[in-house]
Amino acid sequence: MLKLGDYMKGKLFENFNMPVEEADMPHFEINGSKQFLADGCVGILHYDECCVRLNCSSEIVEICGCSLSLNHLGGDEAEVRGKIDTLRFI
Repeated sequence: MLKLGDYMKGKLFENFNMPVEEADMPHFEINGSKQFLADGCVGILHYDECCVRLNCSSEIVEICGCSLSLNHLGGDEAEVRGKIDTLRFI
């Protein structure tokens, strides 16, 4: 059964000439070395001031650095702030 959200996602991707298969992939943004945004996050696997590990459906993302904080986690979005040194996809 196709949900309305799936229909809207499909239409959006169709309008931008993008494969619909990518609609369920997580989306990541990094702003400099101070902010990491994840859309499609389904949970936190590990969290301390040096390392955050996020479960993003098909990806596990490890963010390492100093003074890391999880500033926003709502719905399927997460925001990590601090001094980011490395990003790793596991």
